[in-house]
Amino acid sequence: MIRFSFILMLVACVGLSTGIVFAQDDGGASGGTVRGQIVDTTTAQSPIEGVEVKIVATGGEEYTATTDGNGDYERSGIPAGRYLVSIYREGYGDRVGKPVTVVNGGDHFLPLKMTKKDNIITFFQKFGFVFWPLALCSITALTFIIERLFTFVRSRSRIGTEEFIAGITDSLRKENIMEAVSTCEEAGGPLANVLKAGLLRYSQAQIEERDISKEEIQEAIEEASLLEIPELERNLPVLGTVAVVSPLFGLLGTVTGMISAFTTIALEGTGDPQQLAGGISQALLTTAAGLTVAIPCLIFFQLFDSWVNRHMVEISQVSTEIVNQLIVGEAGNA
Repeated sequence: MIRFSFILMLVACVGLSTGIVFAQDDGGASGGTVRGQIVDTTTAQSPIEGVEVKIVATGGEEYTATTDGNGDYERSGIPAGRYLVSIYREGYGDRVGKPVTVVNGGDHFLPLKMTKKDNIITFFQKFGFVFWPLALCSITALTFIIERLFTFVRSRSRIGTEEFIAGITDSLRKENIMEAVSTCEEAGGPLANVLKAGLLRYSQAQIEERDISKEEIQEAIEEASLLEIPELERNLPVLGTVAVVSPLFGLLGTVTGMISAFTTIALEGTGDPQQLAGGISQALLTTAAGLTVAIPCLIFFQLFDSWVNRHMVEISQVSTEIVNQLIVGEAGNA
């Protein structure tokens, strides 16, 4: 009797163990569930329908789901393990790589948020009233940069500087002033125009059969320079002003945006940190826009200014050399 009771207890234990094993196998086969709700990042936090949810395992297995009209999604039967959840929806920014660990029989709630992509109108609306002065600065900078580039390209000499100076020197050595004037007309550019004025003044003195001083030739050259150099410097102060003012407008927009953000905090508390961070990032957009306008404007201003200075130095050096050559030739003829 005792032996029979022992056998019954042994059979009961084996049956209980077998039941537990089968129960565990059934739980492993059923896996876990990943569900949640996807909303936008606006104050209303409206649900987003039609979002494609991809749940990807480290081994590459992929499980998908789609949100309904309430923004809810659910995917069952996912084996236990670590996964990355990514969500996609046309018109919204993608969110990739949200980690989740699935356990057998577990119900994992994973809410997510998506930000709507900006179009041109909504993007510029974030700048507020600062958009208009920044837009004016950008248009002004672009206009005058193109205008100055066209002016400097047009003012380039059609003959290389060394070749031009050699031609002028050779003509003066042969005492052929009109040939030197023709060389200036052929070359074009500020340097040629300035030297042409000095050569014509010297030629006029020869026609009048009178002596000409070095100061008189230099005066003619300086008068021509007063016409050429301002043409090269024209509109450069505008570019300099835009380069200085643009970041200030951007900073003004940031300050006003931060004031608005902190006023909201004072009235309603911190609320949603993500929404607060979004407001601050929008305020910083104006500073980024101001720098985007100012940096290329400052670069081109410095470039144009260096070109003007180079022309001025070149005019001063070459004109002094030519004047000395004319005076020496005048003294030799005397």
